[in-house]
Amino acid sequence: MLEDIGFVRVAIKLKDESREYIQHWMPGSGAEDYVVAAEVIAKKPSTLTCTVYNAFKFIGDLAYDAWLAQARHHALHTDAPRDEEPGVCAPGPARAPVSQC
Repeated sequence: MLEDIGFVRVAIKLKDESREYIQHWMPGSGAEDYVVAAEVIAKKPSTLTCTVYNAFKFIGDLAYDAWLAQARHHALHTDAPRDEEPGVCAPGPARAPVSQC
């Protein structure tokens, strides 16, 4: 049934130890002979749209992280006057950038 709706690599692992628990649901009924717990694992393949979306999201996240790191770096020392911290990065167009940035 899972394959019919597009899942691949379907695996069902029966948990034999569940018999111990199930027999206590309705003692004497033999339910443990008909009911068992199982782990169902299946993969739904991604579509091209999902793949492209995830790639762009990843690239966007990387760009944002780089921008944020740079902004935090510059925020540490751009408020200080140039003569107090001569080796720091320039805060804007009024000051020439320092070569180390």
